Amino acid sequence: MNTDFQKLLQEKEYLNKVIEVESFHYELFFKLRNGYQLPLTITFSPLFPTQLPIVHINEKYHHIPNIPHVMRSGLVCFLDKEGVIWSDVPERTLDFVFERVEQVLISDSPQIEYHREFSYYFGTLENTEPIFSVYTPDDEAKEIAVLAMGGKPFAFLTDDMESRSLLGNLLNSNINSRNLEKAFYIPLDHTYEGKVPQLDRFWSNEEITNIIRDHVTGDTLLKIIKFSTNKKRYFYLLRIPLLTGDQTIIGLWYEKINDSLSKRVIPLIDDSIANDFNVTPLFVFRNDDTTLIERGGGVQKPLNALLVGCGSVGGDLLFMLARSGLKQFTLIDNDKLKIENAYRHFLGMNKSIENKSKVKLLKEEFENRYPNVQIQTIENEAVETIENGELDLNDFDLILVAIGDPNIERRLNKLILDSSTPAIFTWVEAYGIGGHAIVVNNGGKGCYECLIDNELRMYSSFAGKSDVPFIKNMNGCTGSFTPYGSIDSMETALLASRLVLRFLDNDIKGNPLVSWKGSSKIFEENGFLTSERYKQPTDILNHDDYEYINTGCKVCSNLKDESY
Repeated sequence: MNTDFQKLLQEKEYLNKVIEVESFHYELFFKLRNGYQLPLTITFSPLFPTQLPIVHINEKYHHIPNIPHVMRSGLVCFLDKEGVIWSDVPERTLDFVFERVEQVLISDSPQIEYHREFSYYFGTLENTEPIFSVYTPDDEAKEIAVLAMGGKPFAFLTDDMESRSLLGNLLNSNINSRNLEKAFYIPLDHTYEGKVPQLDRFWSNEEITNIIRDHVTGDTLLKIIKFSTNKKRYFYLLRIPLLTGDQTIIGLWYEKINDSLSKRVIPLIDDSIANDFNVTPLFVFRNDDTTLIERGGGVQKPLNALLVGCGSVGGDLLFMLARSGLKQFTLIDNDKLKIENAYRHFLGMNKSIENKSKVKLLKEEFENRYPNVQIQTIENEAVETIENGELDLNDFDLILVAIGDPNIERRLNKLILDSSTPAIFTWVEAYGIGGHAIVVNNGGKGCYECLIDNELRMYSSFAGKSDVPFIKNMNGCTGSFTPYGSIDSMETALLASRLVLRFLDNDIKGNPLVSWKGSSKIFEENGFLTSERYKQPTDILNHDDYEYINTGCKVCSNLKDESY
């Protein structure tokens, strides 16, 4: 669709004196609702209205005002596009654009708006240098470290094994203490209400000194003084509370330019030597653990988890939980990863040819991907290890069971109920017709044993009764396997992962069963029938189910009853 931009602009009553400068680029006057007319330029994209135009204040006829979201070039930043949907009708889209432009131009609270976009404006400084940070900011001023490369600061970190390992993995390099210089982290104690640096307008050395002195307590000031020595250069990481209630992180790099200055100096707070140091603002790209997890939608709560079973479902479950921000796991499994499972196990084919145990391979993979994840491994059969007293279930916050063997799971269920630790069992059904997860030992009745009736049928099962096993066989007895795909194991692991996150949020009452349902087409083509439970709507199966609970269960019937 070809848009006549000249006509489109001229038909708007709030626009006057529209002149085409060149294709897609126009000069015009915009009449604001307060009656003031402002000269603007607008540049359209050939993809308009899918892509919005660019709007500038026309500096040929008007000075560039010092207001938020207007750059020194006159560019009006009128929209943060994330999550915003606008009309695909050109006339309506143009109204939308100028409505947003007007909101910027007549903003009633400029200072807080500057603060709202502090990081953006700070990033426009002409002499800023980028720097990574894997240091997790807290509320205490303290000495930290900085890695310098090529004479410039490259990354803030804590001089400990965890931070050096995390940064080393990001850089694919070994980081040790002799590669580091000292730096100082300063969280300002009081809200900053002043100007936001941008473009060619950074704070002067004297302004920085005043900001520090006016916004820290005496205790913090003493720590800054104690850190300072007679050095060629100083590095600081500042956390600044803003008017918005948010906090921003910036860095400062002081370089001595007066070599005759030999006395002990404190450039950050001593304005008498301001001219003896050059200060460079550092734009901080935060890669600390807290920021990465928050950006990834993860959780910050600690959880010491035991994962029993590291096959396809267990591997996917570990992957999802580690990506959710959980860091402490103990893995127990006595199997090696076999190449025949390469297409449905998280580790894939290249790892399966190493002839190593699943727990060791998973530990290597996850500690390489997430250096701050702590993984302990036990290469043994779970029931034997627990009953021999080599593993105490009470040492964990949560137990995850993903072995898919109901006979072993029944035994584990009894051992878990003898402990104080809640658990989640999860498993996938043949041919991907569905998967399940059940919480046990979370208060009240309801356990894995409750699922099994007198005919040894499971309440949860989507597979109907069959005299023929659901397994397939390709290479004799050693080649028997339960047929399902990687997507089925991932879907089941996702179901269990959501239960884990709900557990962390104290959002689980008692011991519910939850399920997901897949297609039965291949299952039925192989001559099998689905159960009555399979016929239930998906939205019901996804909700917490307590109907399975057997009040006469020989394992959990002696527990105190609770209603849900």
